[in-house]
Amino acid sequence: MSRSLPLTRRAFATFALTAGLGLTDALAADLSPNDVARYLAGMAPLPGSKLEALCNEPAWRIHAQQLDAAWKRLESEQLTHIRAWSAANVTSPNRTLLYMFSGPDYLYARSFYPDARHYVLAGLEAPGLAPNVAGMSAGERQRGLDNLRISMKTILNASFFVTADMQKELHGQGFLGVLPVLFVFLARSEMEIRSVTYVKLREDGDLDTVPAPLPNRPSGVKITFYDRAKSTERTLTYFSIDLSNAGLATSPFPKFIDKQGPSDAFFKSASYLVHGSNFARIRTALLDRTTRIIQDDTGVRLDDYNKTQWSVTAFGKYTRPIPIFDGMYQPSMARFFQESKPAPLNFRLGYGFGVNTTGLLLATRR
Repeated sequence: MSRSLPLTRRAFATFALTAGLGLTDALAADLSPNDVARYLAGMAPLPGSKLEALCNEPAWRIHAQQLDAAWKRLESEQLTHIRAWSAANVTSPNRTLLYMFSGPDYLYARSFYPDARHYVLAGLEAPGLAPNVAGMSAGERQRGLDNLRISMKTILNASFFVTADMQKELHGQGFLGVLPVLFVFLARSEMEIRSVTYVKLREDGDLDTVPAPLPNRPSGVKITFYDRAKSTERTLTYFSIDLSNAGLATSPFPKFIDKQGPSDAFFKSASYLVHGSNFARIRTALLDRTTRIIQDDTGVRLDDYNKTQWSVTAFGKYTRPIPIFDGMYQPSMARFFQESKPAPLNFRLGYGFGVNTTGLLLATRR
C-alpha cells in the first residue's frame, strides 16, 4: 500500500510551483514540463531545450544509458506482450480508467488501456513537485537521478512499486512525490506533456485549480499530454487520497467518480486492500460505476462479483499469495482457475515471481 511522502513547509517555500506549468517560478518562462520530463527520463533533449547542456553531464549520460537498457528489457519482456493481450481482449474501452492504489504507475495503466482518454490514479503518495534541475548543483542532480532510478527499480523489474523505496529515495533530493516518476513514464511512452496543474476536489465532485500542491490529503495533480502516435490529447489526474471507508466518509471523491461516466478499472499489486470491510466504500463504488475491470488477485475478490451482473474470465495461473499475504488465499479462485482452463499469459504481474505465477481476471458487466 502507498504511504504519503512528507512535504515540508521549507520544501513548499523552495519549490513553490506555478499552477499553469508545474515548474518553479524561476523556470516557468524558460522550461516546459516536457523538457523536464525528457531530462528525467534520460531522453535526448528536443532542439532548443534549455536543458541541453545538462544532458552532457556524465551523471545524466549514465542515467540515460541505464534507463535505455531497462526500457529495452521491459518492452521485450513485458509491455509488448501486455499491449498484444489488451488488443485481443479489451474491446470498446471506455474513455476513463480508474486505477486505485496505483501510486504513479501510469506505465501499466497505459499498457492495458492504451486508448483511455482520462487516466485517474490514486494512492497515498503526495503529488510532489517538478524538480528545479537547472537550479541544482551537479552533485544534487546526480543524487536525484540516482535516487529516481532506485525508486523505480521494482516496477521496472517486477511490475510493482515498493513504497519504502519511494519514500527513502524521493525525499530530500528535490525530487519529491510522484510527479518525477509520472514524468519519466509519460516521456518514455512517447507522450508530449503540455501542462501540469494542481487541483483539489470540490464538494460537488468537480475540480478547482490551486497554485501549489496542498499540504494535506486529498490533493491532486492534473497532467495534460499529447499522444503523437494516435494524434490524441489525453489527461492524467493523480489524487493523493485515503481510500479507506473513513477516508471517503466525507470525501467528494465518489462524486468525482460518478461524474466520469462509464469507466474501466484496474487493480494490480493492491495489497489485497479491497478484500477487507475497511475498503468496502471504494470497492462498492467501482463495482457500481464501471463496466470492465482487469485485475490480479489483489483486486476485488472473486466472490464479490455478482454473477448475474458480471461475466468473469480467467487468464494465466492462480497461485497462493506470497507468505506475507497468505491469509488472502481464495479457494474459490483456485477452483475457478482449475475449472476454466484459462489461456496462458506471457508476461508477469503482481507479487509472484515469473510468468507461471501470474493470474488475471477480466470482469465485464453483462
